Amino acid sequence: MPLRFLLVVGLMSFVFGCAEDQGHKLANDQAKPVTATSFNSAGAPTVEFSAPDMMCEQSCAKKVKEILSGQPGAKEVVVDFDSKTAKVAVEKDGKFDANAAIAALVDHGFKNSAIKSGASQPAVAKP
Repeated sequence: MPLRFLLVVGLMSFVFGCAEDQGHKLANDQAKPVTATSFNSAGAPTVEFSAPDMMCEQSCAKKVKEILSGQPGAKEVVVDFDSKTAKVAVEKDGKFDANAAIAALVDHGFKNSAIKSGASQPAVAKP
């Protein structure tokens, strides 16, 4: 019985110790300044999407980026959770199909996704 008690206490100390450490780490990470990353430094054509069904920054935004990155002709994707948008830098050869990208988003539950700014071209927008 005393051994079981010690194991339980040790396990709880580990779990709560890790949880407390994670909170401390998160607070420190939030205090660090955010540096902007470079998007589309090559100046490739871009297509911008609206994805208003993104409900959480961690999993939904990540899934939108994964879906759009997996489309043929997509070179680079950046997702802005706050504005519920995603920009895709695409290859100039026209392999990227924005309508297929929207269909993929819809298939994954982002049902109100659309090409932003009313663009109706299936390939690419202006660089």
